[in-house]
Amino acid sequence: MDSDEQDKIDTRKEKIKNWLKNPYKLALVGILIFAFAIRFYYFLLTTTQPLWWDEAVYGTLAKNIILGKWDGTLLILHETIIRPPLLPFLWSILLRLNIGEVGVRFLLELLPSVISVFFVYLIGKELYNKKVGLISSFFFSVLWIHLFYTARLLTSVPAMAFLFPSIYYFIKSQKTEFNAKYFGISIFLLSLSTLTRYPNGVFFLAYLLFLLITWKIDLSKNKKFWFAGIIGLLPLLIFFFFNYSIYGNIFPAFLGNDYVQSGAGSPKAPFAFHLLNFIPMYLKKSFLVLFFIGAAISLFELVVGYDIIRKKQNLKSHLLTLLLLITIYSFFIFYLRVAEDRWLFPSALPLAIFVGFGIERLYNFIKKYGKNIALILVLAILAFGAYQQVTHADSLIKNKKESFLQVRQGFEWIKFNTPEDSIISGNSIPPYATYYAERYYAEKDLVEPRNITELENADVDYFVLQAFTPIKNEEVAGYIQNNPDKWQPINAFFFDNEQTQPALIIYKNVQ
Repeated sequence: MDSDEQDKIDTRKEKIKNWLKNPYKLALVGILIFAFAIRFYYFLLTTTQPLWWDEAVYGTLAKNIILGKWDGTLLILHETIIRPPLLPFLWSILLRLNIGEVGVRFLLELLPSVISVFFVYLIGKELYNKKVGLISSFFFSVLWIHLFYTARLLTSVPAMAFLFPSIYYFIKSQKTEFNAKYFGISIFLLSLSTLTRYPNGVFFLAYLLFLLITWKIDLSKNKKFWFAGIIGLLPLLIFFFFNYSIYGNIFPAFLGNDYVQSGAGSPKAPFAFHLLNFIPMYLKKSFLVLFFIGAAISLFELVVGYDIIRKKQNLKSHLLTLLLLITIYSFFIFYLRVAEDRWLFPSALPLAIFVGFGIERLYNFIKKYGKNIALILVLAILAFGAYQQVTHADSLIKNKKESFLQVRQGFEWIKFNTPEDSIISGNSIPPYATYYAERYYAEKDLVEPRNITELENADVDYFVLQAFTPIKNEEVAGYIQNNPDKWQPINAFFFDNEQTQPALIIYKNVQ
């Protein structure tokens, strides 16, 4: 090794040492290592856990991209319309590379989860300062819902790995003068996030409202704004063009009501203000207090300084954080009027920022009476809050890691013990029949016959009766169970070791 190469290595080492001497950067490294470690621990616990219905659907869509085996079936036709395409597309790429389900979990869930923690820090730092960024990212590293869904092959976690960088670059694009490059990157990433999880598209509205409130210039006359925006929207524009060429509708999931009807409550239902209960559910007691402190101070300062928002960076930060929170909740409260905990997952970002801002303000107030007292109190609150989050996540992950195990076992048995052209019927079985067994399922009403006549006329080789989802017609279930000369039970999988509580029974048509 010559002297020049050695000098370069020494210079790099020195830069790394100097970088790590910075306490904020060292703290960030510690948070990221902790975030990865705790997620990797649960990753090892859940690498072989069974898939839920939605997970099996995404897996089936990924397999079908490669095999094309179920083209034209009801499951593929319906789910292709209502499901965003990016996760199954990325999943299919990994399958082509012979990367199995464990690798898919690592690359599409665990790594994006850690990336999100990092960008929470960057967002908090850009909006306020490094302290807020560190506190917010630490909160996010232990957030129970983030830990839980990192262990699930669903869209929420990878979608946020696009969403959070989008928000970061959007903030960067507005810092001083408008930066078209950062703005274009932001819109591009938000487009990808939307194609991973459709409701994330509501953040386009948050961006627009922020621009309308804070910009001093006319957006309609800014060519850089429009050029960057259109370039950023290319993934969505391609998606719309593809939809129009296939369905005659640029966005059939929403404009055709399929997505809304699949997940929404009644359009006549009252506004779902009860969804605000997800805020304390996410935060738990310790972090909830800090959130209220941060949100209350932000709102108060915005009201007092409403006429100078365009001039003050801290007011702009308050405004954007509030808009991010308001837009996602408004979509579900006033439009869909129903939600599960994971549907409001993106709201965890503004919650984290308000928690970070609130604890920083609390620290600044208390340190007037003693810096050490303030530091000890803050660390105690963070430690207790983290304990609440992690223990809740730990309980959920461990309790759910074997849910639907018998479904996986049953359909994997079918894969290796039945002819490849077999047709399966049963209650709530399509994605499991395709993903685990790689078999055809009975189409239309015959996938779960409504009466004995339909069952007898169905061209079905096997019937799977499982206890996780109630069968639509108990008469059909009783007929199958009481006529072994026509429907022979050939295998069963049980909830208990004593094999007294069947979870799934496989019947063969022997007529």
